[in-house]
Amino acid sequence: MERIKLLDVARGLAIIGTLGTNIWVFGSSHHTVEVDEVEISNIGSYISHFTDFLTNGKFLGLLTIMFGIGMQLKYTSFQNRELPWFRLYLWSMILLFIDGLLHFIFVFEFDVLMSYSLTGILVAFIIQRSERIMKICMFCAGAIHVLYQVWQGFISVIMSSKLVRMLFPNNPYANISTERDLAEQALIRYDNQLLEISGFTWWEQVVYRMEHFWVLRSEAIMILPMNVFLFLLGIFLVRKGLLKMDERGIRLQKRLLWIGFGIGIPINALSLFNVHFVAFDRYVFAPILSLGYLGLVFLIARHHKFVKTQQYISNVGKMALTCYITQNIVSSFLFYNWGLGLSKHYNPLLIYASWLGISLFMIGFSTLWLQKYKQGPVEIIWRKLGNIPVNRYKQKLT
Repeated sequence: MERIKLLDVARGLAIIGTLGTNIWVFGSSHHTVEVDEVEISNIGSYISHFTDFLTNGKFLGLLTIMFGIGMQLKYTSFQNRELPWFRLYLWSMILLFIDGLLHFIFVFEFDVLMSYSLTGILVAFIIQRSERIMKICMFCAGAIHVLYQVWQGFISVIMSSKLVRMLFPNNPYANISTERDLAEQALIRYDNQLLEISGFTWWEQVVYRMEHFWVLRSEAIMILPMNVFLFLLGIFLVRKGLLKMDERGIRLQKRLLWIGFGIGIPINALSLFNVHFVAFDRYVFAPILSLGYLGLVFLIARHHKFVKTQQYISNVGKMALTCYITQNIVSSFLFYNWGLGLSKHYNPLLIYASWLGISLFMIGFSTLWLQKYKQGPVEIIWRKLGNIPVNRYKQKLT
């Protein structure tokens, strides 16, 4: 029971932390960036960078690792019950894909569930192989992801160099002469895209997402190799004894803490000083710090600190899918024009307050709901649909 509670705490922390990144997408969606607003000396810039340092990609990485941990536990359960693994788990991933597709179309253009479903299908096949094959797949996925990010970073640096700008004045980076210019151009392009969709009615947003499906899904496709790596990492952590509170498990938990914070904090801090590390911060460096967050959850649990807080956060983790969808629905209503349109009044304090308010709402909602039901509303539907092929398989055996 304690082991499951720890997983729920980590999963709940990941959901709340992911909102800490996404809330800025909603809160700044009606805010265009002017040149004089991108100032290193601006205190708002410091706060924004520090928030990115703590949340951007870190809790998404934690959530992805937790998905791999959950897959290993389910795989073990299927083996113990002698159920056919891939065929039945494939149905779960199809349901997750449909859930993510509906979430993408009707709620949030940066949905991650579709990417998780495709990753789950790949890893569900790999997990049946030998550990040697699994490690090869893990290494290859990680290498592909890192090499792609390095290549993209190399291209941006080269294309923004003075020589290339002189030879090719019409290239997209021609007007970029400094790192500050690079940051400004990236922010302006990103904010203009958000500004476009934030001014739509709800139905216009739906149509926009469908018409620009592949463009808006490019990140979900791009992170597939990273997801495969982190899924497999979560699987190996379970197999190495992470969830056991014995000497071996505690040693591994401490190792995650030291690696995550000892290495993760310094390398993630690079993005605070050099804009070319911003993409690396989210897609390469962040998962290392995610390990530190996971190790911190075990550390706090071992020393029985913040027990009540752990319980509240674990309630969010038990209803992770429900809370993930709910927080995006509430954020959309608060900030987009078809709702309250708070993004028109861009204010970092308002965004932070909204994150805190939505987080407290999810904690309160999940706590009250679980007093009556064992699972969240989306999880109940998910479980009933997911058990259909399992029940049919058992009926065939009898």
